[in-house]
Amino acid sequence: MAGLIMGFIGAVALADFLSGFWHWLEDRYFDVRWPIIGEYIAKPNTLHHAQPMAFVHQSYWRRNWTTILPAATALAIGLVCRAPWWLLLAFALISQANELHAWAHYRVKCRLVRGLQEFGLLQSVQHHNIHHRDPFSRNYCVMTDWLNPLLDKTRFWFACEWALERVGIPIRDDCKEMDARAKLKE
Repeated sequence: MAGLIMGFIGAVALADFLSGFWHWLEDRYFDVRWPIIGEYIAKPNTLHHAQPMAFVHQSYWRRNWTTILPAATALAIGLVCRAPWWLLLAFALISQANELHAWAHYRVKCRLVRGLQEFGLLQSVQHHNIHHRDPFSRNYCVMTDWLNPLLDKTRFWFACEWALERVGIPIRDDCKEMDARAKLKE
């Protein structure tokens, strides 16, 4: 039983981390001028930060296809390669990252969802609101309330950016400007 519980917790944490990593890449690196990714991922992400509630009013498929398709591909490969059940569960959970993210933007009517948000198993509105405040450089994980405090306290994302900068991959210029303004406010 302990193995099942640990596997479930590990799957949730892995899904939250991987979807948070992708979210960080979108926010700090993806450019709207890029072919395909710019149109289908960077532009909607930019719109989301300008109008956080806009994607909540989209259809389920429009809101989630960018997580469903890659997660389904990873899940299919995992099934063929006989990946452990907890990894398959993580891929299944990742497929719903944007939906869970949407729920963190408004008070969901379902009591079960609200209860899971209050417990932190699903991301709460209060926790996610931190991501949408200047300097917009924290709380990238959108599925639970668990990982962001650790990742932000250890400055994990800044360490990743520092490492990528050292190999010639800088964050977008507009992110550099936001970071500079945030430092002036400190």
